[in-house]
Amino acid sequence: MDRRSFLTVAAAWGVAGMQPLARAANDWPIKPLKIVCPYPPGGIVDIIARLLGDQLSQSLGQPVIVESRAGAGGNIGTAYVARSRGDPYTLLLGASGPLAINVSLYDDLGYDVPRDFTPISLLAATPLVLVTSPKSGISTVSQLLDRLRGADRGAFYGSAGMGTPQHLAGELFKQRTDTRAEHVAYKGGAPAVMALLSGEVLYAFENLALVEPHLKSGDLVGLASTGDTRIPFFPELPTMMESGVADFVARGWYGLLAPADIPAEVAQRLNAETVKAARQPVMRDKLASFGSDDVTNSTEAFRQFIADETQKWSAIVKAANVRLDS
Repeated sequence: MDRRSFLTVAAAWGVAGMQPLARAANDWPIKPLKIVCPYPPGGIVDIIARLLGDQLSQSLGQPVIVESRAGAGGNIGTAYVARSRGDPYTLLLGASGPLAINVSLYDDLGYDVPRDFTPISLLAATPLVLVTSPKSGISTVSQLLDRLRGADRGAFYGSAGMGTPQHLAGELFKQRTDTRAEHVAYKGGAPAVMALLSGEVLYAFENLALVEPHLKSGDLVGLASTGDTRIPFFPELPTMMESGVADFVARGWYGLLAPADIPAEVAQRLNAETVKAARQPVMRDKLASFGSDDVTNSTEAFRQFIADETQKWSAIVKAANVRLDS
């Protein structure tokens, strides 16, 4: 066989070898999909997963099931999807904790985000709100800083738990303002808010959806939001940077990912359908109620976003000397 004949045969074999993969990508999906939620039902991750699942089931023509695999700060469900390498039917509604923060907190996550996942699209980036009780007499960030710098007794701030975005926002606040306060970790956002209402802690950074009713009733005072712009339906609430705290942005964020090694064509279709779903009124309005703008992006932009957030929170965790058992 001469060289030209050999190359012709080799090319034919190459095309033949690619046909099953191309056919699989073109036919996808041919069975139900699963979105793994790495947190308990009822929270923001679960809500977004179910809304997205409903929209994707309509556009893809297959049922989309949401499965809760909670535990270890989101690590258990995230690791489960990481082990499903190459499976385009098992997806993850990922969050900033297990995807960007926990790598600096745990010795062994059981997964490596850049290696084990195909980012699809960011879905929401929700600011926290710095809140205090009206009984404190504090109504601005400046007044809180005066209290922290001038009090002889120690101040306490609460959070939804060790290593959560709420906890690390508190650490970032101390680092940016050169103040001190003792962290009190509660088992979730609701107990942290109850502690704030009862006066156990002076302040907290919490999810807008959790504190909004208390802000409206006057049981809590909002001092600032932690986004880079004001929350549209709370325009009177300044950002932390507007309040004089430089370089302060701390948002919880959520996005869709697939395991590594799924067909590129499937990843691109998933991205297009996810972006379209996030812009449907039912999802757009719910995400806006969490304080998020439209932050959907490309697969590569989401990958870079995760890398940037990992680097940012790693520096904050290291400066705060926070570690958790694996």
